[in-house]
Amino acid sequence: MNTGAQIYRNSSGSIDKNIVDRIYEEGFLIAQYGLYMKRERDYKTFKVPVDAGFSCPNKDGTIDTRGCIFCPKMGRSISVEYCNVKYSLKDQIEAQIKQNKEKGIGKFYVYFYPGTNTHGTPEKLKELWDFALSFEDVIGISIGTRPDCLEDEKLDILENYVKQGYEIWIDLGVQTMHDKTLDFLNRKHSSDDIRRAVIECKKRGILVCGHIILALPNENWDMMMETAKVLSDLEIDALKIYPLVVIENTELEKIYWKGEYKSLDEKQYIHLVADFLEHLSPYVIIQRVSKDKVPDEIKISPEWSLKRLRILNEVSKELARRNSKQGSKYKK
Repeated sequence: MNTGAQIYRNSSGSIDKNIVDRIYEEGFLIAQYGLYMKRERDYKTFKVPVDAGFSCPNKDGTIDTRGCIFCPKMGRSISVEYCNVKYSLKDQIEAQIKQNKEKGIGKFYVYFYPGTNTHGTPEKLKELWDFALSFEDVIGISIGTRPDCLEDEKLDILENYVKQGYEIWIDLGVQTMHDKTLDFLNRKHSSDDIRRAVIECKKRGILVCGHIILALPNENWDMMMETAKVLSDLEIDALKIYPLVVIENTELEKIYWKGEYKSLDEKQYIHLVADFLEHLSPYVIIQRVSKDKVPDEIKISPEWSLKRLRILNEVSKELARRNSKQGSKYKK
């Protein structure tokens, strides 16, 4: 491992609220991840997405074979050239670090991205994580996973990295805090699993970025705002917020063509994100508000552009129009 590890984050293992307050004082209406990072450190960072060949327990027969209704049977399409199992993990990391160093990036996280990246033995996972952290300019890892695949033994390994000074993030598939919806989506985990995952990570100084989907089938406005409140009360560190995207060769596509689900139009989605942010704690860092990595050739709906920076700008404009900001309606 990289023996030159140092403390790169707030020593409390959580988001620095003073930095977030400064963002709002400067006139920004959303606690954006990019703004936060620029104020927290004096160098640029980049997440290196890698494919370590993980499957999903909801597809490989461990708990089910059908997967979630919105996920293609073959998994997600990845648009990053070197995030591909045809390259070794070493080649994936080295190629992307080299490319981004030429763009002025100073430090890196290795982001274990496709699949459920804690769906393996603790010994296997530690071997992969040790390797990722062995690169000189890697300051941490981010791990995409499910709430039901974070057993204590695995979290204890990650806690040890935190104690060594590495920044460890869990990218957690949350989607919603409502069990009825989780069942409909065939997630095969509960809202209690989500609560436990967030709480146990935070005990260990592991940062958590939850992934949320707005306008899921059968969810009304009140339910979505309740998800914002529950995650805020859990003091989750960050969120990625997405629209529900209908992709070909999914169960959701069948539901869509039957007329049992209709996507939001762009204006509806922007208004809904603004509502969600108003009901969210002002101290939850927002990493993104759209999903722009879905190739057009497999996207069925919505028809509008998902480009995240454009959507972020539109959401900011909507909050400004309301004379509002993130957290304005949140009550602890």
